[in-house]
Amino acid sequence: MVSLTPPLGWNSWNTFGEDINEEVVMGSADILIESGLADCGYNYIVIDDCWALKERGEDGRMVPDPVKFPHGMKYVADYIHSKGLKFGMYSCAGAHTCAGYPGSFDHEFIDAKTFAEWGIDY
Repeated sequence: MVSLTPPLGWNSWNTFGEDINEEVVMGSADILIESGLADCGYNYIVIDDCWALKERGEDGRMVPDPVKFPHGMKYVADYIHSKGLKFGMYSCAGAHTCAGYPGSFDHEFIDAKTFAEWGIDY
C-alpha cells in the first residue's frame, strides 16, 4: 500500500522537549481537530523523548513518568483515538535515548508488546 502523503501530524520535541505531559499531548490533539488540520491529513500525535522514567520497571518494561503522565499511556492513547487521530511514540534503537532515557536495544520485543498494549499506532 502506498500513501498519497507521508505521515502528517504533531511531534512534541521541537516545542516542548523534556517539558512534555499528558495535558500538552491531549491539548495538541484537540487543536489538530479544532483547527481543521486533521481534516487536511494531519492525523498523528507523536510523543518524542522524555516521556518515561529513567529506569525500566522490574518487569523490564518502560514506565511512563507518573508526574508527566499520571493516567498512563493507555489513557492518553484512548483519548487521542477518541478524536479519530493516531498516536505515535518515540523510542530509540540504542540502549538510551539522546536525553538518557531507556532505549529499546535488547528490549525490542517487550517494548513492541507494551506499545501495542497501550494502543500506539506509530
